[in-house]
Amino acid sequence: MRKSRSLRKPRQQRLLSTDELGSTAFGGDLLKKSNAKTKRPFSPRAAIHVVMRTRGAFSLLKRGRRARVAQVVAVHARRQLVHVHRFANAGNHLHFLVECREQERFQNFLRAVSGAIARLVKIEEGQTRTESFWLQRPWTRLVAASGRAFVNVWRYVDLNEIEGGAWGISRREAQAIQYGDLGPPRPWLSFA
Repeated sequence: MRKSRSLRKPRQQRLLSTDELGSTAFGGDLLKKSNAKTKRPFSPRAAIHVVMRTRGAFSLLKRGRRARVAQVVAVHARRQLVHVHRFANAGNHLHFLVECREQERFQNFLRAVSGAIARLVKIEEGQTRTESFWLQRPWTRLVAASGRAFVNVWRYVDLNEIEGGAWGISRREAQAIQYGDLGPPRPWLSFA
């Protein structure tokens, strides 16, 4: 008589934590060709750098949308109790430096802001296509709430705001404006 071997029940797979992965970034190009295998990293004590990219070049600056986009961000941040340290509209992408104490509220903030901005732009342009407005998922990275990393992200978001606010400005010129090192006067950089 042959003895049958019982099969072991396979162990259920679990999501790896950010500590096990060693990563604090999520979304964007990292998930361009696949679905998420892990949760979006979150810490109630850390600031979060968020980047949201659109399909259209300068679609967030056309016809004075800058103020309306900023208003949408402010309204949803207030609703979801998300503290926005810095916000930059660079035309084809948005940068945020935010803090939130609850993961669910942060996810709701991302969902609400991305939907409201897409709806605002599509209605204004009269689009009826169902093509996605956003190029990819929002990219997020955890940043220590204080210290050098926080200051670097703060400056980076400010730099993007300067670049988005002036047409045809280079990164070097934006850095010169940011740090107050304009050198000789340049008529094309006057903001008067």
